[in-house]
Amino acid sequence: MPSRRQSRAGALLWQDAGAAAASVVAARAQAFSGFPGPWSAWHQAELLRMGSEKVEAAGQGLQAAGMALAMLPWRLMQVAMRPASWTPAGSLHAWSAIAELWCGVGNAALRPARDTAVRNRARLARRSARAARN
Repeated sequence: MPSRRQSRAGALLWQDAGAAAASVVAARAQAFSGFPGPWSAWHQAELLRMGSEKVEAAGQGLQAAGMALAMLPWRLMQVAMRPASWTPAGSLHAWSAIAELWCGVGNAALRPARDTAVRNRARLARRSARAARN
């Protein structure tokens, strides 16, 4: 079991992904709106990158979620094997642990998309900083 609760990790993943995605959309909108002539090689590569990164992140998220789902029965059995899980007081903790395991599957699926958005934000921020210096 991970040390950080999956529900808290999921909230941080959503927060990071949302903030990074908004920054990426704003940077790309600014880059594409202020260019009057025919698009440069960078613009064409960025258009291609926009679609291919989404498909790649979705594939990686699908693979990660599949691996987490494959491990889920084993982890559920680990929760059920605890003697305290079969007591009235321990059953609430067991159900909470099971919910955390399902949150972990969602986190595994979201992590590649978040990583891609954060990398794009950093890359586009470096590009806009270079453009501002020139």
